[in-house]
Amino acid sequence: MSYQQEELPNSKDINTETKRPNSLTVLLVLSAIYIVMSLSATFQAISNGPLTQNQLEQETSEFYGSMVELRNQGLGEELTDMAEVMVETSVYINNEVYQLTNYLRLIELIIGAASLVLMFQLKKIGFHIYLFYSLFPIITTYITLPQELILTASIVVMVFIGALFALLYGTKLKYMK
Repeated sequence: MSYQQEELPNSKDINTETKRPNSLTVLLVLSAIYIVMSLSATFQAISNGPLTQNQLEQETSEFYGSMVELRNQGLGEELTDMAEVMVETSVYINNEVYQLTNYLRLIELIIGAASLVLMFQLKKIGFHIYLFYSLFPIITTYITLPQELILTASIVVMVFIGALFALLYGTKLKYMK
């Protein structure tokens, strides 16, 4: 009888598994903190429901009062116009698409959390899901709001932040499988 001798793995081979770089861990932790805080706020918004008309009128009147003060101080007309559109958007969301907006936000955050878990496990698919997560708020903005209430500046900010974090995570792709 001939016995084949099993080759034992070298101790070097056992530890060849890719280690997660500290910078990736920091990014994942910061993103996780943001997602947990946003989930908390979204659950609270869903449970509280939309503002009543009295609450909404009180908040908008306070905001418009602040806008008058800023206008009197010489704040640019474009900036005050943008602020007015933001108020109109808030009123529209509160009155027309409150539940839809919050449930879409909840879906967005779940997608983001899933992407973080996968990237924590060093799986490249997590990065690809993260890219979709970064685009999701832009898509939902165009789904839920009429065109006249969508500020170009807010879209630019969402694209910039999404691209920045995608770039930061993308530099760590070499550590993912």
